[in-house]
Amino acid sequence: MIPAFGLLKGDIMKTVILTDSTCDIEREYLDTLDVKAVPLKVIFGQESFLDGIDLTKKEFFEKLAASDVNPTTSQPSPEDFLTLFETYRQQGAQIVYIGISSVLSGTVQSAKIAKEMCGYNHIYIVDSLTTTAGLELLVREACKMRDSGMPARNIASEIEKLVPKTRVYAYVDTLKYLVRGGRLSKTAGAIGGALGIKPLITVADGSVASIGTARGQKNAFEKLCEIVKTADIDTDRPMVLTFTENEENMHMLEMYMQEKDVVYPWLYSEVGSVIGTHVGPDAAAAAYFVK
Repeated sequence: MIPAFGLLKGDIMKTVILTDSTCDIEREYLDTLDVKAVPLKVIFGQESFLDGIDLTKKEFFEKLAASDVNPTTSQPSPEDFLTLFETYRQQGAQIVYIGISSVLSGTVQSAKIAKEMCGYNHIYIVDSLTTTAGLELLVREACKMRDSGMPARNIASEIEKLVPKTRVYAYVDTLKYLVRGGRLSKTAGAIGGALGIKPLITVADGSVASIGTARGQKNAFEKLCEIVKTADIDTDRPMVLTFTENEENMHMLEMYMQEKDVVYPWLYSEVGSVIGTHVGPDAAAAAYFVK
């Protein structure tokens, strides 16, 4: 008797790595990694755009600057995931989905509902408890495990071990977008309201948290440098610098770190429209794993 999906006994099932668009990996590089990203939506009034598909990152920030409408974001539906799950089920593939923090979005919940609807046991869902560059780090690691031949169940287990070791620290020009989008309380947001005060944030336990302020951009970068310099970074794994809209800020952060002898082989990334909706322009961040 031939098992389901045409697989013979002893055949190795293909492993598919899925994520969502908040990983902010460029579409071309997603193809190189052989990863599919399920898009979230950005909504300006009556206009809805698929993150990374209908709007480029540049177009989004131009629209954000010109719009009087406060954009909102929307998670994929279970049906969006179900379509993908059914496709890979028919191919007899195993699936590892690594998604944006469940504290920040209902996207992981949509994936879990779709898994129940699909009724397929070879779907493994990992809540990253992070987003943007932090999520990118986890996806990159999952791809390396897949390419080494590791089964999907083991990949999901290993990625779950890396989740609490993921760090993202960022400078943002203002907290108003995080407060406006409900990702940070008005009380926490008030610290960034003073003239010349630049907020520093992190993603902790799945949520965005304020970790203090700095007087001006230079001081903000110096404080980020100190955080990175004192961290017990796992240099055998990838590290990412990222930015929103203004790439110069990211390179300026790297320059400050180099002046402080904090020199690592950083990868570069750019924040997309969903996360950009909440952090606004001119942000810069560092993401890495600790040992």
